[in-house]
Amino acid sequence: MELTINIKEQQKTAFFLKLLQEFDYIEITDIKDDEGTISEEHKALIDRRLNQIENGETSFQTWNIIKQKYEKDNTIKGLEMVKWRNI
Repeated sequence: MELTINIKEQQKTAFFLKLLQEFDYIEITDIKDDEGTISEEHKALIDRRLNQIENGETSFQTWNIIKQKYEKDNTIKGLEMVKWRNI
């Protein structure tokens, strides 16, 4: 038998999984983390932006170009450099 469980309070996930591992008759076969899911509102926003690009209403630049611009701006203003996290 398979059972799907949705843990509403993500901070309690580790405790729950550890508890389940105590039972020798329970096997954890798959864990899906919903942190990677995109909300419907965000999907709609992305679709609108993609349509604007396709219709020539706007353009976009790569992340590296944007990152360089802000790194340059921070250097010029004498601000401490921000360490960007590569995603």
